[in-house]
Amino acid sequence: MVQINLPDPPIAEGVVVFGASISDTEFQGAMPHGLFKTVVPDPRNLEGNATKYHTDLSEVAELRLRVNRLVTGAKKKNVLPYANYMIRMVKSGEGFTPQIVLWSQKRLRVEKDPGTGLAWLLIPHGMKFIALDGDTQTTARHLAEARESGLFEGQKVKIVIVHDIPEDVAQQIFADCNSRGTKVVTSMAIGFDNRDPATQLAKYVERHVPALHGRVNRQKRQLSARDIQDVVTMSALRASVVCFVEGISGIQHQTQAVEIDDSRLDVLQVASACWYSDVTTVLNGALTPEERETNFASAPAVWCALGALGHDVLERAIGKDFSGEWNEDKFKRASQEIALNFLAIIDWQRGVHWTKVGAKKSQSGAVTLGGPKEVGSLIYKALRDRALATGLNFNAA
Repeated sequence: MVQINLPDPPIAEGVVVFGASISDTEFQGAMPHGLFKTVVPDPRNLEGNATKYHTDLSEVAELRLRVNRLVTGAKKKNVLPYANYMIRMVKSGEGFTPQIVLWSQKRLRVEKDPGTGLAWLLIPHGMKFIALDGDTQTTARHLAEARESGLFEGQKVKIVIVHDIPEDVAQQIFADCNSRGTKVVTSMAIGFDNRDPATQLAKYVERHVPALHGRVNRQKRQLSARDIQDVVTMSALRASVVCFVEGISGIQHQTQAVEIDDSRLDVLQVASACWYSDVTTVLNGALTPEERETNFASAPAVWCALGALGHDVLERAIGKDFSGEWNEDKFKRASQEIALNFLAIIDWQRGVHWTKVGAKKSQSGAVTLGGPKEVGSLIYKALRDRALATGLNFNAA
């Protein structure tokens, strides 16, 4: 039987947190949400005009300014989505948040069982911590609590407490936490997000379109000559699916989380599988690794345009905002017609004709194509107008 030998904590002197002692200055554990929001102030109250109304936190506010960055810019924009994510996480029981690194200059009392490393740490009454890493999560937690009061009661917050270290060491911890890791590109991260409806729909398309099944690369943003098994990247396919759902406007937030009405999901699954099957059929081998180096068929910007063209077909079949009656046969006929009449005629080879849609020709004669936001809308318009071939305007078909 395992024996744990720890002295009784002096609960009259403060609040106890249980966990593990990592070193003389580092403790890891889990803190009840109610305690966390008490001992870790809302960062928004520690900066700007808000400090005038929280004078009791002035010392903490001044110290935080020297070891962390303000809640502005991209960090500020991420607070509300993060708060909403945690609200959904608690309600659904699905999700994950990383640990938050808290700092105190003061030495805190820690008692450790020498055999197991299990320990408790005493937080004196009135003590406040500063988040060195996880400041955005801290802000989001306070916002989420304000939006859904009481929802987080009983929840635990994973924490690391570093204590008895000076300000310059705290600054170094902040720098190390924010510079040593390599951030995963957004397109790859969201491609792995199985709770994102657009990612789920993209994976449905992959499974149900023979030309794509098992041939979608989840690691890269662009395919190379060495990717001999793959025909498109997951980031390109997902961006295309976003445009299929929302139209060409989806190109502006192709890497963001997308909401899809549950009532539309069945129709979107059937329609998207049908559309991308027709698309890959009329591309007639242009997606194969052997052809990829000489054409633009697998380019992310092209796939966004293909998705947006499919959205137009969907609107024809069911109307804008799904206002009409869904007819699968009607959609299939329209999908085949548009794919055959507007895509089968395209010359996907990397030629000067692509300069019409923003492609660049170098002095050596090489033709390169920009990303979705740069040229996706131009390619979409060119596909509709058959500008890369000859023929009628899309609306005349």
